[in-house]
Amino acid sequence: LLPLLAVLAATLSTTGLAFAQDQPPSPEQQLADRYAPVAALRDQKAACDRSGEGYFPSPVDLVLGNPEVTLWRDIEGSHADELIMEAPTAQDLAGLDDTYFLNFPGNPNNPGCTYESTFKRYAADAGAEPTTYAHIVVDRLRARVVVQYWFWYYFNDWNNTHESDWEMVQFVFDAATVEDALELDAPSHVGFAQHGGGELADWGDDKLELRDGRPVVFPAAGSHGTYFGNELYIGWGENGTGFGCDNSTTPSSYVPLNVVLVPNDPDPDSDFGWLLYEGRWGELKSWEYSGPYGPNAGGKWITPISSMTNWRDSSLSVPASRAIGPTATGLFCTLSEEGSQLLTRLWNNPEQLVAVVLAIVAAIALLFIAKRQELGEALGLYRRHFPIFLGIGATTIPIGIVYNGFALVLRENPPMDWVVKWLNDTGGARLTVAAAIGGVQQLSMLLLIAPPVIVAIREIQAGGRPTVLASFREGYRHLLILATALVLVFVSITTLVLLIVGIPVAIWLVVRWQFFCQAALLDNANSGRSAVTRSGNVVRGRWWHALGDSLVFQLFSLVPGPLIGLLLLLIGGAAVDFANAFSSVVFAITVPISIIGLTLAYQRYRSRIHPAPQPVATDTAESPATP
Repeated sequence: LLPLLAVLAATLSTTGLAFAQDQPPSPEQQLADRYAPVAALRDQKAACDRSGEGYFPSPVDLVLGNPEVTLWRDIEGSHADELIMEAPTAQDLAGLDDTYFLNFPGNPNNPGCTYESTFKRYAADAGAEPTTYAHIVVDRLRARVVVQYWFWYYFNDWNNTHESDWEMVQFVFDAATVEDALELDAPSHVGFAQHGGGELADWGDDKLELRDGRPVVFPAAGSHGTYFGNELYIGWGENGTGFGCDNSTTPSSYVPLNVVLVPNDPDPDSDFGWLLYEGRWGELKSWEYSGPYGPNAGGKWITPISSMTNWRDSSLSVPASRAIGPTATGLFCTLSEEGSQLLTRLWNNPEQLVAVVLAIVAAIALLFIAKRQELGEALGLYRRHFPIFLGIGATTIPIGIVYNGFALVLRENPPMDWVVKWLNDTGGARLTVAAAIGGVQQLSMLLLIAPPVIVAIREIQAGGRPTVLASFREGYRHLLILATALVLVFVSITTLVLLIVGIPVAIWLVVRWQFFCQAALLDNANSGRSAVTRSGNVVRGRWWHALGDSLVFQLFSLVPGPLIGLLLLLIGGAAVDFANAFSSVVFAITVPISIIGLTLAYQRYRSRIHPAPQPVATDTAESPATP
């Protein structure tokens, strides 16, 4: 009897095993497998070549249960770190809050080749293969099914270096259930995450590349932002950090990714217990150089469709060049990378940071000392004719109130909100837009306030007694010419700035063209173009002098108001509205000084070209006419 029972048990076991092997995968697994991405990873020329990709999307098992990896806790956010354990497992991480963080061998602020060599050793020892984690969300309210593919990288080797990196792509199906999604020919929409934002496409778009029906993702080397093609893009790290070039250009290798389907309700005692971990997947550092939180800690995990609402339809690419030798593109990418690395070193070395700040302050002080004669001339003219210039400057207060209200509306509506989305909708993008709007405000002030100030200077130097009203009337007779010149300058500079690599050229041109108002009002330029051309001709050969004069007088007019307002807030405890109002009053007092100083500078540059005697100021001790 016993031999018969043993034979029967063996037969049932074999039959059950065969039955289990014949069972088809779940609908979720089928859907995840069908659209598993292929990663186009940029080739390295040698080990630790940072222009190529030194990592591949990996299983997190490389660092779980690893004796070289430690788990720490940040006590009360004070960076008084406490070592919790070595070799934490998925089960150890389950349920831990955001005060915990993992720590890998190496220093992310000075990575060298440590992280890449360590990663390759771990991957070789474990026999790890390129892997993506599939997460499926069924949005019953919208009747949508979303398949997310999450990529974990051992290290973020970009401008804001940090241990671990999580990126993802997701596909949206117009279906109410996973089974319905399997019946569809393809998803309707695709979203590729890029740092703090992302880019969208329809499934049939030309920019979406497919290989055997599987979408191809193009991770940028080191930063791992996922793009739709082999190009050089402008990338923005979250909260504005890590601004620079995202490089997914060729040569690259196409790597299929193994799919690991993760549960929506993981068991803390299972191998997926790490999905319940709320801490950081890398060492805690200052600012955006800390390891990131896991995918389950972000909005994309819980509400994937809502998270895509601010994503763009395209990405900002840098014009490529195959020219031999230095190029504008190479210069921009190098400067952004070196600048980020410098910022990292300074941020983590307070002594060096203080030294740099003191050096900047000293440089500004030396610039003011070098320009003390020019500054004294401008202040002297302003002081002797204070009522007229104060009357003109006072008009900046109502103009500023109107403009700030307009700017508030402009930031929240097209085209500026399009620009924000185009730049990944990050803090850095919003700061850039705010700076652009502020620049337009300064140009507007230049157009509205500079003409009467320049006319008043001209009349004073000719021996006249100008008034506020007459100065505005005469200055605004040239408003069409000035507005045309302003449009020419604004369009040219904005175009160069939006190209990113044209920023150095834009700075050069701003300095050359900044005197178009003086050219129109003092030299009778009869068109906007001739005013801009005349300004450039006068500055030729004196660019550095013009830059110095511009910095001195712009700082003198722009800094005191906000600085005094800030002091009133911090020291005097003043209300915000009062501090802002007081800043506006200070600006009204100081802005004419800037225009006076630059106008006198223009006349000095002009005298170098035309050495004939210019009208000499006839200031006397007489009191000027009151406005």
